[in-house]
Amino acid sequence: AEFQPYKVRVAIDDLIIRKEPGRNSDETGKYTGRGIFTIVDETVVGTSKWGLLKSYTDRRDGWICLDYAEKC
Repeated sequence: AEFQPYKVRVAIDDLIIRKEPGRNSDETGKYTGRGIFTIVDETVVGTSKWGLLKSYTDRRDGWICLDYAEKC
């Protein structure tokens, strides 16, 4: 099955956006804040699933840990 973008709800103020998937990746210096975001790709690093935010599609440098987001 081909990946289909989907929306997630973030319920915390300070979810870190990282340049690559993984907790050891560099931070972008930005946070999601609370809200609904579109995930356009995902991958698993260790035991966590990571999602690429739609607004970072071109450079592929905006990943969030989906442990802190809920699919909606």
